[in-house]
Amino acid sequence: MKINKLILVPTGITTSRIVLSFIFLYLLINNMKIEAIGVFLIAAITDAFDGYSARKLGVASNYGAYFDIIADFILVLVAFLTFIIIGIFPYWLLLLIILVFLQFVLTSKLNVLVYDPVGKYYGAFLFAVILVTLISPPTFYSILLITTVLFTIISLISRYLFFIFRKTAEK
Repeated sequence: MKINKLILVPTGITTSRIVLSFIFLYLLINNMKIEAIGVFLIAAITDAFDGYSARKLGVASNYGAYFDIIADFILVLVAFLTFIIIGIFPYWLLLLIILVFLQFVLTSKLNVLVYDPVGKYYGAFLFAVILVTLISPPTFYSILLITTVLFTIISLISRYLFFIFRKTAEK
């Protein structure tokens, strides 16, 4: 089996997001907030650029799409874990985010396509929450927490309902 070497470009970009996640953790835990913001912004840019480069180079694949989602999840997971470690958010928020990811993984492997209009934007929403958390004063954290919980619950319910209605429509 011959592998197109061009696939290494988007795969490398996606992999860099995973590496940047842990650099972000290190920087934020060590009170290097400005540097952490910069690293997060670079990681967020890689999220847009990996898919673009895969399409432009003609190497887009299901593997690449799932790897992109996993890299996004790792970045989100590490960022919220870091926020928990430094005392910004409670640990259970991370459990809710993991639940959404697991729901996505379990339902995306089904033969039935599950279209979720809310979940489609959930990752972008979490990226925005991370950035706003980094640049906001502590008095804003409770608003971010409530907003994240509400959006997470809506995303979970939305995907579940679309899955149920899709299955019902097929019968």
